[in-house]
Amino acid sequence: MLIIGSCVLVQAGGVTNIKEVINKSSKPVRVSCYDNKTLLENGHRNMLTTSVIASGGDWRGEMWVPWADNKNQFRSHFFSVEIFDGSPARAGRVQIFGGYQTGEEIRSSLIRTRTTNQGEVHYLVEDEYNASAPRVEGEWRSGGDRRIVFFDRPDHTVGFKFERLGR
Repeated sequence: MLIIGSCVLVQAGGVTNIKEVINKSSKPVRVSCYDNKTLLENGHRNMLTTSVIASGGDWRGEMWVPWADNKNQFRSHFFSVEIFDGSPARAGRVQIFGGYQTGEEIRSSLIRTRTTNQGEVHYLVEDEYNASAPRVEGEWRSGGDRRIVFFDRPDHTVGFKFERLGR
């Protein structure tokens, strides 16, 4: 009797590191990551954030996508994406997406739309956790280096997708 076994190695749930944000859309955007364990690494800077990235602009650095498997964890482990209408000098509509990493997936959904200026950073609360949030567009599997690319959709909204960065 011959027994043949196979083994499949799947990289599941490693650290996901945002290293680039590219704004190909027509609107300013900002990406932030909030993780209470960064308190130990960054003093009192729990929120790591890009500056507001103008249309055609980019950002390079390092931000880890926080893990959250439930709303209690989401309270202190999330990333947010803000898409701004209008100019930095005056208040305008902003769409705020909240996201998190869970298991093998990175998920995100629209949390709220409000009127504010670009100087205000938006924190999310546990009641805004969406356990059934869809996977992010593009490379939704967790683990590895990523870039986020913002783009204009045909319906005049702005979308974003995650892309794997090569080594």
